[in-house]
Amino acid sequence: MKRKLMPIVVVGLLLGTVLTVNSVAWSFEKRSPSRIPADQIVPVKPPVVAGEKDPCDLEYTNWTPASYFPDWLAGWKIAVYFDPEDCAVQSAYPFQLTGVHLVLFDHAEVGSVDVRFSVEVVCPDICDGPGIEIWKSEVYTVKTFHPDPKTIIFPDTVCLDKPFFFNVEYVSDYPEGEMPSLLFDTDTLAIDTCYQWFWWGQPDWNEWYDAWTSIVGWTLLRINGYCGEEQTECGEWYWKPDTATAPSGMPDFDQNQDQWVAYCGPTAVANCLWWFDAVPAGITTPPELIELLAGYFKTDPQLGTHVDTIQKYLEQYFEHFGFALTETTYWMPDFYEMEDSLKRCQDIILLLGFWWWDDIAEEWYREGGHFVTMAGVNSEKKEIAVSDPNRDQAILYSPWWPGRVRTPEHPPWDQYPPEFHNDPQFVSHDVYVSLLYPEFASPGSDKWDLADFCFEGYKYSNKNVPERFKAFTKEAPKHLEYYHTEVEAAIMICPRSTAVEGEEGSLTPKDFELHQNYPNPFNNETVIKFNLRRPTSVTLTIYNILGQKVRTLVEGRLNAGPQTVSWDGKDEKGNDLSSGIYFYQLRAGEMSETKRLVLLK
Repeated sequence: MKRKLMPIVVVGLLLGTVLTVNSVAWSFEKRSPSRIPADQIVPVKPPVVAGEKDPCDLEYTNWTPASYFPDWLAGWKIAVYFDPEDCAVQSAYPFQLTGVHLVLFDHAEVGSVDVRFSVEVVCPDICDGPGIEIWKSEVYTVKTFHPDPKTIIFPDTVCLDKPFFFNVEYVSDYPEGEMPSLLFDTDTLAIDTCYQWFWWGQPDWNEWYDAWTSIVGWTLLRINGYCGEEQTECGEWYWKPDTATAPSGMPDFDQNQDQWVAYCGPTAVANCLWWFDAVPAGITTPPELIELLAGYFKTDPQLGTHVDTIQKYLEQYFEHFGFALTETTYWMPDFYEMEDSLKRCQDIILLLGFWWWDDIAEEWYREGGHFVTMAGVNSEKKEIAVSDPNRDQAILYSPWWPGRVRTPEHPPWDQYPPEFHNDPQFVSHDVYVSLLYPEFASPGSDKWDLADFCFEGYKYSNKNVPERFKAFTKEAPKHLEYYHTEVEAAIMICPRSTAVEGEEGSLTPKDFELHQNYPNPFNNETVIKFNLRRPTSVTLTIYNILGQKVRTLVEGRLNAGPQTVSWDGKDEKGNDLSSGIYFYQLRAGEMSETKRLVLLK
């Protein structure tokens, strides 16, 4: 994150100058701090948090209030830098953030204020300010009576493995000058400390600016939490285990060899197959396997691979070579479902889509896509680790980038060729924070993004474009600072079920999944897909809008795995049905699921 015009902004903010900047055509006035009236300065007693564990208090204050901003505007926020190492404990990480204590001065006697708290990770140089938001709480209505500190305990588990910025944002609308204000103490800091930042908002842009505190002093803000594995509830990482063919866990083959440009799809699948030892006889190197898979998937060296072709021809690959594996594809997968599946030793390939907002068209567009392989997960921290066929963040940016590198010995990251990754002993697993149910959502989704994944120069323009997103594919302007990285699809490779006939037991909703038909609406033919987690007897039936059965498409026992059924819009006697709304229902045991489709003639 780059700071633009920061010296001008901050000097104007703190020295009272009224400035006009022609390049961005906006002006602003000084927002100088006000002193708390002498008869209202009461030393604030820091809150005490009781509990069996030893709490860690992170604070930048002596709790002696002196100043406030009476004219903060709604929507403004302040970010304060915290480092769990300041707790002086043997192990600062993981740090579990449990609550915040703050003091609000209500000079206008408003009575309460709506605030939202969030956490942003720190860039390698903290003077770049807050980075990518990794956690955002709900809005809290906080009563504002000075001098009592307000204690907010967070219900969510927020786990951190590096220093962070804690943000306080006012989200209510108040008349100017009446918004309650955070308090500042009498201690002051040197110019340009980078420890406190203000969010400066304008109609055209929003940006963090270093809030030099030589006049105001420290913000009265305290973070409470716990440090170390034994003290926290942050849980442990689950990593794909080592196998005979993958002695360091999930492989991390490199697509940057043999002039490959867009082979991330077959490379990500090759990671999984090598881990399973599902490699045909005669194939001795990863490039040979990747080339074989690229042929199966009809991969275009420049444009990449379609999810649908992987789904179709991966099953053909298993059948041809006699591997007892099956494939299941999920569109817009759920983080927790993928976490559960990975822990059951199923291999998962994720398709990531890079989306950007077009201010002129006021639409979301997709620049391109990229395939990666899941290598680990931490549900409490909402993080996943991936084998990325085209990047080695854990090596390139260590120690700033979280992840792990496993190998007996490896050269520096800038001294090994791409072929070095062909040795499955050498892996680099990069860690990314999962943003669940984010504000951004591509058409038809609102589930799962990855923070801080895509940037300029790493966007895979027009590559790996699913059919459903072709209409939204558009190259972004140059030097776009940030893309939303959405987890669009998951391709799961599982051992084929060995259940014995007649021992299927009771089914649960997780034992089968019914997909939306495609295309929808349709004219001559539509395809209905569903997945079975184990062998079972199923019925797939079409009903009209009156609930009358018009066609049975499937009736009988099916094996576990993905299933595909087509419907030509005819009834049981082969007669064409009229245009309208119909329903298709999948019934398995006592469980059933129904979806709607539209027939157009």
